[in-house]
Amino acid sequence: MSQNVVKIKSRIKSVSGAYKVTSAMKLVSTVKLKQWRNKMLANKEYNAQLNEVVDILLDFAKSDKSPYLKINKNTSKKLFIIISSTMGLCGSYNNNIFKVSDAKISKDDDAIILGEKGVAHYENGEFKVIEGFNDDYAVDNKDSIKKITNFIFKEYEKGTYSEIHIIYSEYKNSLVFLAKDYMLLPLKYKDKEVDDYAPIFEPSGKELVDTLLPFYIKSALYAKLLESEVCEQGARSNAMENATNNAKDLLNDLNIEFNKARQAAITQEITEIVAASKAV
Repeated sequence: MSQNVVKIKSRIKSVSGAYKVTSAMKLVSTVKLKQWRNKMLANKEYNAQLNEVVDILLDFAKSDKSPYLKINKNTSKKLFIIISSTMGLCGSYNNNIFKVSDAKISKDDDAIILGEKGVAHYENGEFKVIEGFNDDYAVDNKDSIKKITNFIFKEYEKGTYSEIHIIYSEYKNSLVFLAKDYMLLPLKYKDKEVDDYAPIFEPSGKELVDTLLPFYIKSALYAKLLESEVCEQGARSNAMENATNNAKDLLNDLNIEFNKARQAAITQEITEIVAASKAV
């Protein structure tokens, strides 16, 4: 019986260590979630205004077409930018991304994989992985984002890809994150009748289209990277909260089991002492 008490005591010590670790990680993830969510919400306001300006520009500058509005019909190859995490312990965050990626990407397509978990998952994938973008990737690294967008602009203008997609996590709330496939290029052009008077463009509509659309695409990419970062921190915070609650419940059960075993050991010792005294 005493051996059972020692085993339970050892398990309590082990679970207590795990409880401290998951509690600390939950706290860190919660703080990071709040920071990144504030950045995401501020960026959403900015993107909303930018989208409104771009919509107006495209409505009234229909003749000033950009290469980013053109559909490359000479190829069927697509480029996918897959945003995964570098760190683990974030629940089903990466698995949800991989499910969408596996369903969308064919063996003839190319992919830019961001995050070490995605690189490891697709190490032996059928499609071609474009190298050189994951080493210095970080959502707040401007050079990394510039490197990706420059590659996108260059290859799309050359006609290498028919479409460019981003597979990322969409933030709904602190508990719900959905893996999404977002088509970055070609830009969707709404060919609709406009009754309002056309604005006066200064400089010309073509110059505005050529200047604003690359900036708009870069902002869209950054927005998806930022949203994915928020989802990753939220998923990790939820996973650590669940792990902490499970450890807490397990500790309660182990303490009850320990008390029962200790009481049984004490009762057995008293019984043995009484039996021995009667025998004497």
